[in-house]
Amino acid sequence: MLVTFWGTRGSISTPGPQTEKYGGNTPCVSVRQGSTIIILDAGTGIRELGLRLMREYEKTGSPLEVYLFLSHTHWDHIQGLPFFAPAYLPDTKLHIYGSPKKGRFLAAILEKQMDTQYFPVSMQEWKSQVTIEEIGNDGVDVNGMRVVAEEQHYHPGGSIRFRVSSGDANIIYSTDVELDAFVAGQSADTHEAQQVHTAAYKAFIKDAELLIGDGQYTADEYKRYVGWGHSSMPVLADAAASCGVKRLAVFHHDPMHSDHFLDRMAHHFASEYTEEESPMSMFWAREGMTLSIG
Repeated sequence: MLVTFWGTRGSISTPGPQTEKYGGNTPCVSVRQGSTIIILDAGTGIRELGLRLMREYEKTGSPLEVYLFLSHTHWDHIQGLPFFAPAYLPDTKLHIYGSPKKGRFLAAILEKQMDTQYFPVSMQEWKSQVTIEEIGNDGVDVNGMRVVAEEQHYHPGGSIRFRVSSGDANIIYSTDVELDAFVAGQSADTHEAQQVHTAAYKAFIKDAELLIGDGQYTADEYKRYVGWGHSSMPVLADAAASCGVKRLAVFHHDPMHSDHFLDRMAHHFASEYTEEESPMSMFWAREGMTLSIG
């Protein structure tokens, strides 16, 4: 499986000279195995992915079949979808999956984003063969890869985490979750409730080859944003290391964090989480980065 980061920024896109290294596009990650394409979230990064797929289509003439899994429908995770060029091709098959808690309203939410009051082109202009459906408890089989989902708590409006697996290798995509609230016991919930959610999270990420995790804040920053639905870097790192995660990609970078700041964070954590000092390798996700898993 080849994992590519097309957008790593959280909340709002931040183009400019201060974010050239780690990127300013909002969340989008692709997982490819052979000709099979799985996409995790449709932030502004999906635009560049779509252009890449269009070039492949023009070169080979082979119709595209794409599987898009949405963690939730906050703007930064869906705002690139209207600019996804393959959606406008008649022979593209676009399968979109979302949380069962959204039910039939998932399609309505995506259509509303392209309402004429917000966007000049309606979803009806898509010529592709589109299906929008819930991801069930049994997950989805995608040509040799399997995607399973689990509801996440502690994010306003909810979100879901995904496991993409092929053989013994697995990738976890778990962004937009406030780990500090339950793993670090910062919420007002009972200790028992926090333990339940912590156990579920740790069981889901256990022994992952790659965890793409929400690490938007420093420990000090988190104190100012309690309840906003995002995690601090040290809590994410400790949870991942305790669960035997092999590679941790810190993801959903804060809009205020420049390349220089993220470099400082990487240097700060390097002494504790490096391939030499720890079984877990920890790094900050960058646009354009591709990893081979499995």
